[in-house]
Amino acid sequence: MSTYSSNIENEESDFANIVYNYDWSSTLLGPMESWDISLKNAVNLCLKSTFPIAIAIFPCWIIVHNKAWKQVLKGKHPHVIGKQSKEIFPEAYEIFTSGYENVRITGKGTFKTDQLLELQRDGYAEEAYFSYSYNPIFKSDNSVCAIFILAQETTQNVLNTRRLKTLDELSRRISEAKSLENTCNVITKVLSDNNADIPYALIYFIEHKLNTAFESLIARLIATTFDYDDEKGWLFPDYIPESPKIIDLAKDVNKCYNTNPELNFLECDSWPIHSLMKKAKIYRLY
Repeated sequence: MSTYSSNIENEESDFANIVYNYDWSSTLLGPMESWDISLKNAVNLCLKSTFPIAIAIFPCWIIVHNKAWKQVLKGKHPHVIGKQSKEIFPEAYEIFTSGYENVRITGKGTFKTDQLLELQRDGYAEEAYFSYSYNPIFKSDNSVCAIFILAQETTQNVLNTRRLKTLDELSRRISEAKSLENTCNVITKVLSDNNADIPYALIYFIEHKLNTAFESLIARLIATTFDYDDEKGWLFPDYIPESPKIIDLAKDVNKCYNTNPELNFLECDSWPIHSLMKKAKIYRLY
């Protein structure tokens, strides 16, 4: 056996011992010795598997999981042993319990593919996708005592597919554009169809002021992902910084366009168009 395989096996064994030695008598489930034999067998199978597996135990849906389940828990691992599902992911508790109860009542398993779940695993809400199955665990009296959960996170695959679709659409639509301005409108139209990845986009043209020195530049807003009203102009939502149609790159060099103090990632001296022109550098605002 290789050193790597040995280390993995030792880690899984160490985590299994933590689960076995946990004070289950402090929970509503009582000591593990009192559990139904079918549930104990399922727990043994879960802890020995290298695939992400968890068991939600009725009636309060306390979670038992294996080492591989840390892929699902992320920052919450390993602090959820013996906790109820509603304590681990309160933001998705209703979705989980609805699935658990359906399996418990019907006695039939379920399977979901690329299911969206908005979870807080590392201190912030994130868009996460999973393919998973719920399977009933029956006690000796033929009642369902727990749900056997196998799950594989598919977030990156879903996001990659969605983003590649946007790039493909951009490539196809841009080839049909008739002018530079039309190209900008095509770009923002395609991006607006994928606001999950790109909440908004603005395209400015850099122009020289009329009858002024060469160095006098302005940035003119030419296209955005937001709707346009003939009377009101572009309909900017309140959550983005002020986005004027014309920016004087000399006059407004230090102006702050962030009008919402809650959006810290947008804090900046200005939309850094002037710096972009001077340094030919891409800016990312957080």
